Amino acid sequence: MESEEEQFRMNHAGLVARSTAGHAARGMKIKDQDNMWINIQHHTFRNWVNVQLRDTGLKVEDLSEDLRDGVALVTLVEILQKRNLRKVRKVNNQHQALENVTSALNAIAEDGIKLVNIGNVDIVNGNLKLILGLVWSLIMHYQIGQSKFPPKKFMHSWLKSVLPDCKVGNFTTDWNSGINLSALVDYCKPGVFRNWKNLDPNNGTENCRHAMEIAKREFNIPMVLEPEYLSSPYLDDLSGMTYLSYFMKEGGPGYSATLDWVQHAIPECNVTNFTTDWNDGHALSTLVKKLGGPVPGYKTFDKDHSKWEKNIQIAQEGGRKLGVEAVLGPHDMARQDVEYLGPMAYVANYQWITAKEPASEAIRVKCDHDNVRINNPVSFKLEYLVSEVVRSEIKVHVNGPHGPVRTELNFGPRGAKGEFTPSYVGFHEIIVTYEEETVEGCPVRVRALPDVSKVMVKGGLEPCAIGSIVEVLINSNGTGRDGEMDVKAYAPSRRVLECPINNEDGVFTAMFKPDEPGEWSIAVTYEDQHIQGSPFHCHVYDPNAIQVLNLNDGPKAPTGKPFTLLLDSAACGFGDVKTDVTLAGVSQPSKTLEVDQNLYEVTFTPFEAAKYRIYVYFNGHEVKGSPFNLYLGVEKPPERKSKAKKVKKSSSNKDSKDINEIVKEYATIRHKSGADTLVKTFDSSLDRSLNKTSNNSYNSLNRSIDRSFDSSTLKTSKTYESSSKMLSSATQEEKASHVPRIISFNFGPESKAQFDV
Repeated sequence: MESEEEQFRMNHAGLVARSTAGHAARGMKIKDQDNMWINIQHHTFRNWVNVQLRDTGLKVEDLSEDLRDGVALVTLVEILQKRNLRKVRKVNNQHQALENVTSALNAIAEDGIKLVNIGNVDIVNGNLKLILGLVWSLIMHYQIGQSKFPPKKFMHSWLKSVLPDCKVGNFTTDWNSGINLSALVDYCKPGVFRNWKNLDPNNGTENCRHAMEIAKREFNIPMVLEPEYLSSPYLDDLSGMTYLSYFMKEGGPGYSATLDWVQHAIPECNVTNFTTDWNDGHALSTLVKKLGGPVPGYKTFDKDHSKWEKNIQIAQEGGRKLGVEAVLGPHDMARQDVEYLGPMAYVANYQWITAKEPASEAIRVKCDHDNVRINNPVSFKLEYLVSEVVRSEIKVHVNGPHGPVRTELNFGPRGAKGEFTPSYVGFHEIIVTYEEETVEGCPVRVRALPDVSKVMVKGGLEPCAIGSIVEVLINSNGTGRDGEMDVKAYAPSRRVLECPINNEDGVFTAMFKPDEPGEWSIAVTYEDQHIQGSPFHCHVYDPNAIQVLNLNDGPKAPTGKPFTLLLDSAACGFGDVKTDVTLAGVSQPSKTLEVDQNLYEVTFTPFEAAKYRIYVYFNGHEVKGSPFNLYLGVEKPPERKSKAKKVKKSSSNKDSKDINEIVKEYATIRHKSGADTLVKTFDSSLDRSLNKTSNNSYNSLNRSIDRSFDSSTLKTSKTYESSSKMLSSATQEEKASHVPRIISFNFGPESKAQFDV
């Protein structure tokens, strides 16, 4: 005999289940007790129960009678939950029947199914309406998938997605003709029902029978609904949903067909389900991206759990631009306990989207200049690669060393032209986005070099580099005299270069090519007498002669602390040194000080151990060997073996010394500088004028990395032997690419000349 506590528990379960807060029975929405309608639903639900019980030896003929003892109900719940429950196998009285039913209802409640308006007494008494509501709750939870959203919405969405050529507005009359079912069977296994579009809608029963038979044969889908009922105008929603749920349940033929499409569309994501594989947004983003939708930041998506919802939101926004509206929000799709039906219904909408060119590949950016001088305009072009481009979705940004740079953009029918003017030396990045996605090839980097016109000496002459052609023009202004004109160039070493003269209509031309750094004198004489202003002076510099002294100190340098590099330009001649410290193509804050005449310190703070590149400019031109590789905090990799001739090691390969010792050593050996203050300052952290002052300042963030001048192309004279160790290989034949320097004179009737540049 059962205890009083057990008896109370069973009675209490029945009373609570029949409370007014319930919804199981109301979910049926039975209209006017229409017998045909109820018969169809009873028939369908009974068949569904029997499919579950087929291996137990039990069979239900009437749900209102055959569940009363609770044996079949408990067995059904055991099968659905894959566990054993307490039950009385041979029921001899109503009390034992109530015990069985209570055991089943409690197990159902423990599995998260809300059971209200139905209790053990209702089932024992054979209340058909409430029993049908109970069975429907089991179908939704264990076959369709229960979530906080009504499954009907997701089922309808999935069916509309996989049957784009069919009218799918409900689960009743739209299925009466059998055409939609035939199309669904063909979707699950393409080709198994090719002629479904040719079916006669007036032959509904036969169409349904044929489709249901194929579904049973091909997919083992049981005919829980008779063809006559599926084609009946009295078909109810729940019966239709029950049968169709076999196609879309996990592992069902429709589920597998949609999953197969996903796996072929994005094989790199290794998708195996419609639940956890979609939580972090990566699979959805990849799918949208593959179909040409915009997914800003796709390549850098963070898979951290806290970022999942944001990733999905970005991907769904890209999906909307492809025409796919989300049926499940980012928050719900990111839940690890999400039911498969929602994500599957949403993803299925992408199947028929015609893939278009990704937004990042819709536009091509072209820039003919990878290096320019500052204050000179830089033009670039945008070329449309697809037929339709929305101009409002095109965004162009140019980022310079000090931030955004003003850009002008003019649109045409097949593209656009843009222009900007760099004001600072350094990298400038052209970034073009379309539909919030960065265009392929961006950023396009343009390096702005120093303005060589800024380098001047007294008298207005621009210094010139070794190898430049200096042309001397003397205009006789019609004097008509036939005296002897002579032009000689005197090198700093006092060598004399004779300059042959050519006379064309009273304009005398002479030229020479300076081959050593320093101050050259150009003597212009007429009948052995210097013309007015002669001799004239021209400062020549040699960018090849600069020395980088302590590159080998880098591997032992700690990160997070300032590192100083020394540059010696004493052998270069008159000129100015600027530097640019970069890491992975990005300029780093640095400061360049002239600590002694022609001796510079380049100081910056490395925040990571890596290979840095040091770009060095002399008088606005990039010097030979630039950029110099500086390995900070990491060992320099061994040099590759080469058949090239060995070159003498520069002073940068000397044993590492304290930076102050090196400065002192070089300052003493080369010359004695009486200056106690700094002559030049090159500070990357400040935005100062480029014009020289007593303490000149430059900004290293204004540096650029482009070779408009390659010092390795200079041709040096064989008669000149540089005191610089870096010129040990200067005897190699090199091309001269400098713009000629022209010196012109007006030689008037009174033998007075004026000097112009």
